This record gives sequence, structure tokens and C-alpha cells, in this order.
Amino acid sequence: MHRQFAVIGLGYFGSTVARELRRHDHEVLGVDADEKRLNAVADLLNQAVIADPTDEHALQELGLEQYDAVLIDLADSMEQSLICALLAKELGARELWVKATSDAHHKLLSRLGVDHIVHPEYDLGVRVAESLAYHAMVDFIHLGDHQFVVELEVSARLGDDCQQLDQLPIDDDISVIALRKGKTLDRQPSGSTRLAAGDHLVLIGELSALRKLGAHL
Repeated sequence: MHRQFAVIGLGYFGSTVARELRRHDHEVLGVDADEKRLNAVADLLNQAVIADPTDEHALQELGLEQYDAVLIDLADSMEQSLICALLAKELGARELWVKATSDAHHKLLSRLGVDHIVHPEYDLGVRVAESLAYHAMVDFIHLGDHQFVVELEVSARLGDDCQQLDQLPIDDDISVIALRKGKTLDRQPSGSTRLAAGDHLVLIGELSALRKLGAHL
């Protein structure tokens, strides 16, 4: 479905998001106070505007309320990021995404009522730590309240006589969503399905239970 997005601040993060949105054929407005940075990605955008992200009149002229979502990436200045987020909220932005650069920045954006706060360095740090600590972890999504969707890889430690799915120590707090064997995805694997090294299990559940299962795999 074709949608419209505004990206304010075209640093590495903002320009990457804009580029990917255009790749999916969405309409993207790019805004930056730096003409050189804007020109570097202008050919990818539907519309490119040089503007001060803290100027209320300039933002009002953009008609941010018309866009499905607004992303703010002003990592160079927390003050500018907060002012821009506040103005975007006041100007009626439907859905506001803002990149945070620190815990304090995150907290202040939350106080402003930002819909989605993106903290790439923190999120990546958590992801890397989980992958290092639990070798089976391939990917995960945090759903809140200690609930996660995780993708775990079955290792050779199960031995040549790999176990069936229903023989794994899967707690009641965990639900199996899918099993991927090579290029084949089984969305409703049966308990008798045999597991082999390299298979990927997709599960949802409480983090401690998922970690316990990951250690077994």
C-alpha cells in the first residue's frame, strides 16, 4: 500500500530509512538544514526541502499532519531533536518516530509523548549481547513485559539422533510459531517433526524460558 512519510534530518540513519521507504515505493519528503547532506540523497526523494527543523513556521509549511508518519533524526543536537519533536506533535503529526542518542534523550522524548523512540546503539548493543551470551540466538523482537519473539538455531550439540520437537524442554510459557528447514518454512510444525542442526525455530514467550531453551539447543 502506497503511503507518505516525512524524514527530518538526513544523517546516516535518516537517509537509510528514507532510501528503504522509497525502495518500497512509498512517497518520501526529506528535510535537512544542511544543503550538502540534502543534495546527497535528493535524487532518491519525492520532495527535498532545506529547512531549520526548529523553526515552527518552516515545519508548518511542510504540512506534517498530511503524512502517515514523521521520522526525526537529529542526532547531532538533543535540543534540536526535542524542539522538533515537540513542534511536530503540536502541528498534528499522526505518528511520530524519533531517534534517541542517550538514555536521557530517550526519557525526555517519552515525556513529550513520542509514539516510537528508536535508540539504535542501545538496541544493537542488546542484540549483540544476547547473541554472544546465547549462541543459539539468531534474532529477536522485544514485545514488552519480558515477552520476546526469538529465532533460535538448532546446533549439532543435539547429536546425530536429533530430537523431535516435542522432546525439547519447551515450557508452557513458550509457543512455537514456525520451524524453518533450509528454504522451507513450516508454520504449524507437529510435535513429531525431527530437528536437525541448522534448523531455525521461531518462538514467542518469556525471556528466561527462551534463554533456558536456547542453552539446550
